[in-house]
Amino acid sequence: MDTSEYLPMFVAESREHLQELNLAVVRIEEVPEDRATLDEIFRIAHSLKGMSATMGFGRMAALTHEMEDVFELLRQRRGALERTGVDVLLECLDALSVEVDSIDGDGVERLDPAPLIARLRALVREREADQERDFGAAAPAPDLLLSVAEGRRVLHAVVLLDDDVSMPAVRAYMLLAAAAEHGQVIASVPSEVEVDTFAGRSIELWVATEAGEDVVTKALREVADVHAAHVEATAPRESALAAADGNPATHGSKKMSSTVRVDAARLDQLMHLMGELLVSRTKVESLVAGGDVPGLPQAMQELTRDSQALQAMVMQVRMIPVEAVLMRFPRLVRDLSSKLGKRVELTLTGQETELDRTVVEKLGDPLVHLIRNALDHGLESPEERVAAGKPAEGSLEIAACHLGGSVVITVRDDGHGVDPSRVARKAAERGLIPLDAVAAVDMPQAIELLFAAGFSTVDHASDVSGRGVGMDAVCTAIRELGGEVLLQSETGVGTLATIRLPLTLAIISVLLVDAKGVPLAIPLERVERTLRLGDHVVRSVAGRRMLVLQDGVLPLIDLADSLGYGASAEPAFAVLVRGGDQRLALVVEELIGQREFVTRPLPGEVAETAALSGGAVLSNGEIALIVDCDVLAGSVGVRPPIATAA
Repeated sequence: MDTSEYLPMFVAESREHLQELNLAVVRIEEVPEDRATLDEIFRIAHSLKGMSATMGFGRMAALTHEMEDVFELLRQRRGALERTGVDVLLECLDALSVEVDSIDGDGVERLDPAPLIARLRALVREREADQERDFGAAAPAPDLLLSVAEGRRVLHAVVLLDDDVSMPAVRAYMLLAAAAEHGQVIASVPSEVEVDTFAGRSIELWVATEAGEDVVTKALREVADVHAAHVEATAPRESALAAADGNPATHGSKKMSSTVRVDAARLDQLMHLMGELLVSRTKVESLVAGGDVPGLPQAMQELTRDSQALQAMVMQVRMIPVEAVLMRFPRLVRDLSSKLGKRVELTLTGQETELDRTVVEKLGDPLVHLIRNALDHGLESPEERVAAGKPAEGSLEIAACHLGGSVVITVRDDGHGVDPSRVARKAAERGLIPLDAVAAVDMPQAIELLFAAGFSTVDHASDVSGRGVGMDAVCTAIRELGGEVLLQSETGVGTLATIRLPLTLAIISVLLVDAKGVPLAIPLERVERTLRLGDHVVRSVAGRRMLVLQDGVLPLIDLADSLGYGASAEPAFAVLVRGGDQRLALVVEELIGQREFVTRPLPGEVAETAALSGGAVLSNGEIALIVDCDVLAGSVGVRPPIATAA
């Protein structure tokens, strides 16, 4: 059977299963008595094994089969598996992840499962004699089945397959799925854990359902290669006893999924077409404004309303929970804390917060950098924490939430925080600042140094950190996503890193302005407010024009001049924006209004040198450039710079 067309689905689902298993294994190491997680581990592992076997990847199936023995050991024994045993399981998951990547590359298996299988079997041999079993699920107690079927009719089905059936295991699985569409399969022979190795002709099912015998019979007979199917009602207690004698496994209710897996490229194309529709709508709106056709304005309003609803739906389709990236961090924290000899309690909140798929995919690496820094540089060793009057176990919290039109992700630790004097000394050693500037470095300036390219406070690089690419890489990656990253710290108390990101990269809301005849777009989520310059006081301080407001004094930045177009002829308005952790007042000649733009990337040589993040096509065919407020704040030197070494 040619399975090549199913390969992309196999790779995607395998990666999801492996990520879920990593999370579940770490969770069960911390809470061994969590039966729900144990059952989830076994279910996921069994699904992964069945998928691998069906696709013909026998080495993956063999390794996962042996892992199931250890997972079953976890379900049957009291107490936790030794840490060395958990390490073996995690090594197996790493090997399977590498194998999935290999299969994704060229469709070829390269895994040698023998060494890992030997280590897994050594773990299984440690069971007590009463835990020895043949492969397959243990028979559940009749009372358990009774509790599952309580208050519902139970149908007992016997199905006979054709003599020449070529794939009995597949047909058995299809029969279980067909029955689950009409109720809950509370038991079966073969059981769910045995179905992928089934080679017989007879299948028995016990289904708790409200459907009639004829409905279930029809569903079973519609499965290919079914020779006969007999269904009859039976009492719940009789069903439970009969099922227990047949050594079945209980099943959860298997409803048909209401979701459809869609290729990411199709979603990208859908977004692209939505963007083109948005541009066309803007052009039509300008034509309608200049025309005088009866009924046309009303038709335009309806088109606008429907296209906005379609746009919102397309955006929603692209949204996925940030949990997709947060799920990898419990394993990362476990491994790093063990390597560093530290005790860490990880707290994840806001996993359900949704972001554009493209943003989520690129968010992982910056967060990994922040977590590594928190564990290596921020949190102290247990001995140091106790000496400082803190609990021996450090705290690391990763949280996500929606805030306005953005998503905010925070990474907080309760470590020793940033020490400005230490940062300043390291900066002087690396030639970033002169020695006589060390004493003047305060906390904001120390944090600014932490974001400098190539800076690190570690004397010797390790495989955890110290190569000077951490915070600089975080800042660069987040800016490429149209976001900003802020760092706050208090010596002896801890550090908070805040990442603010747009919900999507494809379509953004902007304030369109005119600066010396050039249309420029300022991301709306960075705009605080707008004002007329003539209504406020402007003063010159140290040769720089400053806007005096009730809530502070802000530097006035001529937007056109800062982007290389020359000074504005008649500046009339100021747009107050956030750039990094600062506030700016951008001088423009005209406020055109709010717009929704389909963003387009700029040529590389322009993107690297200008304070611009992209462009968009206006209804008249002109190009509006999108202002990068963070780069602009840095390029105009809003904050007094730290004295640098000559």
